[in-house]
Amino acid sequence: MIGTLKVLEAAKALKAERVVFASSASVYGTPQVFPISETVTISPISPYGAPKAASELFLGSFEENHGIEAMSLRFFNVYGPRQTPSQYSGVMSVFGKRALNRQPLQVFGDGSQTRDFIYVSDAVDMTVAALERNLKSRVFNIATGNETTILEFAKIMQRITESRSDLKLGPPCTGDVARSVADITNARNELGLVARTPLDAGLSATIRWLAQEGGTKRADQHTIRERS
Repeated sequence: MIGTLKVLEAAKALKAERVVFASSASVYGTPQVFPISETVTISPISPYGAPKAASELFLGSFEENHGIEAMSLRFFNVYGPRQTPSQYSGVMSVFGKRALNRQPLQVFGDGSQTRDFIYVSDAVDMTVAALERNLKSRVFNIATGNETTILEFAKIMQRITESRSDLKLGPPCTGDVARSVADITNARNELGLVARTPLDAGLSATIRWLAQEGGTKRADQHTIRERS
């Protein structure tokens, strides 16, 4: 949040035309209506989502007081090469490394929770489109509009890597969102773009990178099956 304020102050000093902020679907918290529209009330429940929501408010105030066009992009689950695991992202890289190494894939809860996964190149294309548009006070979901359960996601990883990794179910994570899928109508109509990369194709490309660069024990690329 402090970083966002510094960027806004710099934009003001430089008389920048617009600022595009990388927000997150985590600002929605646990919505009750799906797919999730940008018009729903934001109510973050995680320490990651709270400052994202606050930063969106700062953008709005700078636009109102200093005339800087403000746009927030609410990224859903972005994945792709060079992704590193963390508390709030990176399930793909965790699953990928473990599948390549034939280690168990730990699924928290029963695996029925869903996510809207978008490949990094599609997210980049939408970000560039946002930078090029003359739009004020706009918020866009950056996603595919498709939901995949975590259990389905893990099984796709097994298939792509031809892995014998076991699937293990564990206790659910505190504060885990049960369902997440975006309404992408605004991004499609106003940014003029939709995600083009199927989940299988994006995961295959990411797994190839993990096998080559991730230091896995099982880096024999020929075992990675391309499915698109």
